[in-house]
Amino acid sequence: MINSTHPQYDKMLPSWDKCRRTYGGEEDVKAAGQLYLPKLGSQKTESYNAYKKRAYFFNGVAKTIDGMVGTSMRVDPVINGVPKELLKDITGTGISVIDFISYLLTEQLLMGQQGVMVDHNGERPYLSGFKAEQIVNWMDDRIILAEQYLVADDKDEYKQKFETQYRELVLDDSGAYSVYLWRKVKSSGGVMEQWGIVETYSPSIKGSKFTNIPFVKSSVDGLNLSTEKPPLLPLVDMNLSHYRSSADLEHGRHFTSLPTPYIIGVKDAGTIQLGAETAWVIPNEKAQVGFLEFTGQGLQSLEEAITQKGQMMAALGAQLISGQRKGVESFEALALKQNAEMSHLMAAVKRTEGLITNALQLLVDWTNEPTEVTVKLNTVFGADDEDDLIDSRAGKDRKQKQKDQKKEGEKDVI
Repeated sequence: MINSTHPQYDKMLPSWDKCRRTYGGEEDVKAAGQLYLPKLGSQKTESYNAYKKRAYFFNGVAKTIDGMVGTSMRVDPVINGVPKELLKDITGTGISVIDFISYLLTEQLLMGQQGVMVDHNGERPYLSGFKAEQIVNWMDDRIILAEQYLVADDKDEYKQKFETQYRELVLDDSGAYSVYLWRKVKSSGGVMEQWGIVETYSPSIKGSKFTNIPFVKSSVDGLNLSTEKPPLLPLVDMNLSHYRSSADLEHGRHFTSLPTPYIIGVKDAGTIQLGAETAWVIPNEKAQVGFLEFTGQGLQSLEEAITQKGQMMAALGAQLISGQRKGVESFEALALKQNAEMSHLMAAVKRTEGLITNALQLLVDWTNEPTEVTVKLNTVFGADDEDDLIDSRAGKDRKQKQKDQKKEGEKDVI
């Protein structure tokens, strides 16, 4: 069936969900319930919900990824060979190529993979990005993509809901490319729903049909349809472990922060009121009265665990920019250091660079004047400010200009 999934997709889906929810934040993680925060023993639903609500989720994954994307995108990519009007709206929906590249880089850091489809709306070509979870199946001659679309409620014209559709990119027996759009449709009896093709189209370039599928997928393993574990999975797991420790700590604080009064030696003390102006009169002079208060190291060990896990998250995040420079370095020294200290961020930038270059080349091939596309993303990370960035595209030119100025000065002296 069209909604069947690839075995590699099924294997990776739990890890992808974990990464996606963690990046999404506290609401997404808590919505997963016991998947990421198991119940304590035989907790009732009400007690568990309170336990979960008290827990604090510190989103170290989002902070790390957003910081890395911001660091890389501080210098705009240099793109040649693509018409400017297309770069301003690369998706046909108002999204610029800069924002689109930021999205691609975010997905590369978070999931380690995603795809870009090139299509044509009858007036112009455009790019569409697909997350790892949307690339549900693939074979030698086809790729199936899951999408969401809005449908109106039959009983309420103002109410809408999301439904799933599948876009099948196919090479037919003759090697020509076609697209089939699948949706749930009513059977002839008008009762049961089944999957059916609701739209078919065959894109062409200047009257000639495509002989390949205009879809580019990038993964940790390169530009192919294989799946690999997300590069930030260790950080994601540590972030969730930190969340569980937080839940235990807040749970313990909740039950130990308020002292509990006790009376020993009285059969029936009746109703006892607490307050500064209330006196307790106990008839038995040997009775014992006091407050139960928490003592011990239990909560301290949880506090230490949270601190340690926070430090480990910071360490895992710092590895992403292990190749960054400290202070201003020469172009040659910076290049050597970056080559020697290839980091996750550098690898993600390079994968994104290859992905967008291939996608833009397919897009430009669909225009009236196809040219060779080149894309260069920033690979200098960790500068203190934007003016201090030594960009590999400008560093050599700046150095050469300084040499020329020096030579001119020497001539003047002579």
